[in-house]
Amino acid sequence: MECDGISCSISLILTKAGIKHRCVVGYVSDLTSGNCVTPHVWIELIDGWIIDYRLRMWFGDEDEIPHGIFHPSSEPTLFYKSTSNDIGELKSDDFLDLATVEKLSHVKVSSDFVLENPNVTHNK
Repeated sequence: MECDGISCSISLILTKAGIKHRCVVGYVSDLTSGNCVTPHVWIELIDGWIIDYRLRMWFGDEDEIPHGIFHPSSEPTLFYKSTSNDIGELKSDDFLDLATVEKLSHVKVSSDFVLENPNVTHNK
């Protein structure tokens, strides 16, 4: 699964948990190597953290390339730039089953996480 599929899948899981985020399209530049990937899709959480599980697909499977959840301030050589608005929310478990061969539709965000982090969730 490439960046669009994994990011949309994660977005659906976050949406179902009520966690505020944006699934965005843009580009990422590595200021050290000069490499750039465009288009690229990732998740931005409301507090600035990034979820990106596919940057290594394009920049190489190296330890210095982040993989997962990180804050941009911890990666000063990477420049993430959104070039479009939020690509929207997917609300269908059917999409998640199709995109992940029925492996992620059962994944849920821990209710403890939601309770402990009210600043990242939607008001209900």
